[in-house]
Amino acid sequence: MKRMTIKNLVIGLMSVCLLLVYLWGCKKDAIIYNTTDEVNITGYLDKYPEQFSEFRKILDITGNAGFLGAYGIYTAFIPTNDAVKAYLQESGKTSLEQVDVQELKNLVRFHLIEDTLSTSSFTDGKLPSLTMYGQYLITGASNVNGVSKITVNRQASIVQANIHVGNGVIHAIDHVLQPAKFTLAQMVENDPKYSIFSQVLKETGLYDTLNILPANNPDTARAWLTLLAESDSVLNSAGFSNYADLKARYSNTGNPQNLHDSLHLFADYHILYDAKYLADIITNTSQNTLAPLEVVTSKLSGQTVLINDDDFNGVHEPGVVLARAASDNSATNGVLHSATGHFAIKVRNPVPVYWDVADFPEIRNLPAYYGKQTYTFTLQNLPKDFASPGPAAFAYSVGGTYVNGDYLELALGTNRSPWIELTTPMLVKGKYKVWICYRTQKQSASSDNVNQISVDGEPLQRTMNFCVYMPVSTEGEMEAQGWKWYTDPVSNNWAGRLVGSIDIKTTARHKLRFTTLQGANRTNNLDMIHFIPESMDQLYPRFKPDGTKVPRP
Repeated sequence: MKRMTIKNLVIGLMSVCLLLVYLWGCKKDAIIYNTTDEVNITGYLDKYPEQFSEFRKILDITGNAGFLGAYGIYTAFIPTNDAVKAYLQESGKTSLEQVDVQELKNLVRFHLIEDTLSTSSFTDGKLPSLTMYGQYLITGASNVNGVSKITVNRQASIVQANIHVGNGVIHAIDHVLQPAKFTLAQMVENDPKYSIFSQVLKETGLYDTLNILPANNPDTARAWLTLLAESDSVLNSAGFSNYADLKARYSNTGNPQNLHDSLHLFADYHILYDAKYLADIITNTSQNTLAPLEVVTSKLSGQTVLINDDDFNGVHEPGVVLARAASDNSATNGVLHSATGHFAIKVRNPVPVYWDVADFPEIRNLPAYYGKQTYTFTLQNLPKDFASPGPAAFAYSVGGTYVNGDYLELALGTNRSPWIELTTPMLVKGKYKVWICYRTQKQSASSDNVNQISVDGEPLQRTMNFCVYMPVSTEGEMEAQGWKWYTDPVSNNWAGRLVGSIDIKTTARHKLRFTTLQGANRTNNLDMIHFIPESMDQLYPRFKPDGTKVPRP
């Protein structure tokens, strides 16, 4: 007992030492956290005039003191007295009375959100709710000279956070926030580095699309937009010295205002739906554009945001970087980003995808397991391309004559995960037959694990059962019944099951889901999934255990 006490004491002292080392090595900004429910927002400003009397004066001038002193739910970003004085100095004013009242009203609305948002809900991107002014605020983190700060709109830092009052939350900031003044079209037009791209927008008629305020836009789907603009230097490097060069390359009808003209589609392809900051872009693997059924793919590589950086048909296609420092620019109707390279719609024909589902980055990064031994994933460490509600997930396993020597062991069914979803490799738009390739573990009257397969929420025509051996006959008869050999050598333990056809509408990665309809089994051994264009050979190639393709003899 005494030895255990000493051991605990030593562990405790070591923990304290580690904590001190961490604190000494990482200096943080002195953000003060206060909590009070005694007063509402207006009352809190009255309580601390040495900090907030200037903004309190703005509330009096604009007539907003009353409603912020009443019941409600708000998040208020309140500039300190020094922040308001700096705003006056920058405006060439000596007092708040000299500022146009409407400007002050807009400022108040821009600093208020009708929602309760503490810093724990902040992300590196836009806040979930609009300000009362009708524009988004973005939050992030910065580190200057070793001091970490929470920033708002890249214009201010939070100096006091999460001050809970009777009608919401206050965050004190060190600068006055300024709302965006220009539309996306105007921002591009006003910046000389985008002169060619600005002319593209005007010649295609898309300038007007990007020049409407959300409140005035009858097309609610396009009220907020995101523009990925290419600078003159980017276009010059791609061989376009002026607008005429770009038109000669892309305008196939000679009329860029024609919705089907290739130059019009080129511009459409640079416009995303919704207001998407970089942090929003990287949360999905693809982004819908105004070009019908065309998407840009997106990913985060380290700290670099990439678009159209893809592996297609076994070849890596380098993408285009969105410049962090020159992006995330708020407009009155969306967000402007700067692309560091030229990109356009890629015209592709459907190609077969023979997907080894056990080959993904997170397992490749585990050299002690990849290709060597079983690794069980939990809900807490699911790879980014997998989703499941639990309670169990899946295991990466090796052995047998599986293609490339590995497979996924899915735990599906009653008291296990009701479904598991996988993000596919890139699929070119077109019509495909979908084959689930697996190894049956057992076969008996009581063994079932019947699954509905869906792609992007669309159920395929046929279910599949991991516990069923395929019937063996001639290749033609088996294909007619929705079966095929997919391995070499062949064995009816390893079955290829046709689950239906799917019309892929966009060239992108898609979501394929297994949903268990009946039964439960922990050892559902999934090896491959084949997406094969309907017009192509469905039976070959077959695959050896080392991954080698065996073509039709």
